[in-house]
Amino acid sequence: GGAMATPTKTIQTALLALQSVASGAIVISTVLDVSTAFEAALGIRFGRRAATALTVPCYFRIEASFVASGDTNWIPLFTVASDTAAVEAEAATGTNNAGQAVVTVAATANLADGDFVFIDNTTIANSEWKRIKSIVTNTSVTFEENLANAQSAGAATLYDGANAWALVVPVLSVKRLRVVVDNSGTGQAIAVEVTAITADSIG
Repeated sequence: GGAMATPTKTIQTALLALQSVASGAIVISTVLDVSTAFEAALGIRFGRRAATALTVPCYFRIEASFVASGDTNWIPLFTVASDTAAVEAEAATGTNNAGQAVVTVAATANLADGDFVFIDNTTIANSEWKRIKSIVTNTSVTFEENLANAQSAGAATLYDGANAWALVVPVLSVKRLRVVVDNSGTGQAIAVEVTAITADSIG
């Protein structure tokens, strides 16, 4: 038998850094050159910044270009859509430091184990997505992972109903990729982040 093949992968700069997308806005990510890659994976995360239902979903169009430059050739590969239902909003209480998994809240109604939560921080770059592991009724929620940032009273609000998609895209015959966030009809601001990795070679 021969030596085991080792894949070479490149973690790309975020196509869309964590940011708020205004109500009615359409945001286009930076373009990922996949001309020398044979596969790409995209991570899309969506978070709510208000508790009321969306009028229509926020749509994420993954688009490909078959030419090396210019913007006249973008074609959708596929589209994913956010949930639209009203969600629970709970303000953090007290001081919840980075490196711990617990956030204290005054109420836990409508939150449940397994809920995917966007922690909306007044400094948007300090926001984060977490999944609830356990709940102490009307006291605190514990997440599956520790906080990356402090999420304390006056700065952080928990919204459930977040979404995430991991999308593997065969790009052997594609030159470039981008993601279009279509928040035009939702009626409210949302939060989004798009990350990417490419498989470049197998040696």
